[in-house]
Amino acid sequence: MGTEAFLERQLHPERIDDSAVEARVAALPTLSMSPGELIEAFPPPRLGRASSAGTDMEESSMSNSARPRRILVELGREEVWRAVYGERQLEEVMVQFWMNHFNIFAPKGADKWLLTSFERDTIRPHALGHFEDLLTATAKSPAMLFYLDNWLSAAPQAPAAGAFARFGRRGRKNGLNENYARELMELHTLGVDGGYTQQDVTEVARAFTGWTLERPRRQAEFVFERRIHDDGEKVVLGERIAAGGGVDDGLRVLRLLAHHPATAGFLSRKLCQRFVADEPPARLVERAGRRFLDSRGDLRAVLATILGSLEFQSEAAYRAKVKSPIELVASALRAFDAETDAGLPILFFIGRMGQPMFQYQAPTGFPDHASTWVNSAALLMRVKFAAALATGRIAGTTVDAERAARLLQEELSGSEASESARGARSPEARLALYVASPEFQRR
Repeated sequence: MGTEAFLERQLHPERIDDSAVEARVAALPTLSMSPGELIEAFPPPRLGRASSAGTDMEESSMSNSARPRRILVELGREEVWRAVYGERQLEEVMVQFWMNHFNIFAPKGADKWLLTSFERDTIRPHALGHFEDLLTATAKSPAMLFYLDNWLSAAPQAPAAGAFARFGRRGRKNGLNENYARELMELHTLGVDGGYTQQDVTEVARAFTGWTLERPRRQAEFVFERRIHDDGEKVVLGERIAAGGGVDDGLRVLRLLAHHPATAGFLSRKLCQRFVADEPPARLVERAGRRFLDSRGDLRAVLATILGSLEFQSEAAYRAKVKSPIELVASALRAFDAETDAGLPILFFIGRMGQPMFQYQAPTGFPDHASTWVNSAALLMRVKFAAALATGRIAGTTVDAERAARLLQEELSGSEASESARGARSPEARLALYVASPEFQRR
């Protein structure tokens, strides 16, 4: 259909029939469950409660401590299935981009029950929308409120008696928590060089006091609690926020940050780094930043600017990026029409290659740079993955090596990998050599 038509189609995923992958995903019951339902079905060990999920014998034999892991396994399987079988390819790339940009460490407490909703209800609906809507959704997300501790943040002078009873925090001493405010500016919007000060961090933290949760291990819903909100005047990046604003204080801050020039530059650079090169062309970053500001943060418009640019289509950008582990797995399975259940063996390879899904502890997310993936242990695991895929030694995943080897003939014509792959005696060896080759490792 041509690149322009393809790009236009991908920028509007709602127009693309993706029923085949949706049918696969529907087989994973945890993906449609609310946080409360997940907590009920897969309770923390300390609650000592039986599951009401009515699942199979294997699951019923699992210990309470192991069973909540099923939630993250099924979320990982969804990510792999959508990457391998989905037709809405750009949307899926952007879902994974934002999941990393707004990174949450799933093993932290309640977040293992909250992350499914974060991906489904917060990130996915806004992945190609307007940045302010996405930013606001993440700020209100129970998973983010818990991960960066904002649910614990309260004005020191707020009345303590009874204010925390509904959150299961009776008797807790009030105090301002700046974790979310700092990461909001440093990682989510302005960037570390975005021109904010420590005083701005404090003022933003004050604006978000009272943004908290109903019992995170039971109900886990966002609620604004005025009794613990600092309702005084605030000044953020030179802009005055009058006293008495309540929940609107936080919304004012989000709007200010979402449309700030530093945010436009920071996000544009990250997007150009994601799609073009580890060190993206400065002129392209500048154009994308201008488009961000002109369109009021319309992510489709920014992506159209980047993906329709001469820089993106240039020879310098060709294979300039090293594939992340999930990209390597997805591209190999897509290229050779593999069938996979995206089960634990596949998730194991992705993790051992350096990308354990939803388990990057720092809020920065995985760095989008070749050095993140290129080291001796990770490269060795990539070779092992290639060999296991080609020889059918990944349980739950199959590929027709002979058919795949035939598909390679045209692909390898005149390529650097052609000599070794063509010289291999078996189709399995040809497939393994190609997947392990530097050509395939790079986009």
